[in-house]
Amino acid sequence: MNSFLVTYDYGSAGLWAIVKAPDKASIARRFPKVEVLEDKPTNMTAVEYGKLITYDLSGPLPQWLAELEGK
Repeated sequence: MNSFLVTYDYGSAGLWAIVKAPDKASIARRFPKVEVLEDKPTNMTAVEYGKLITYDLSGPLPQWLAELEGK
């Protein structure tokens, strides 16, 4: 499994997580409104990145991500 940084921008802010999945397309197909990144943005510090929670695509997901499934 590969790890991908995902973000959902809801206008005034965004939600971030790391998702383990076979590939980027697996996440994009399941969550069309979520942006999938292979690398962290240059403005995200290592400390901020280190605080993100990692989820496995085949396991339990955070509520915000689960609510975006198929949308």
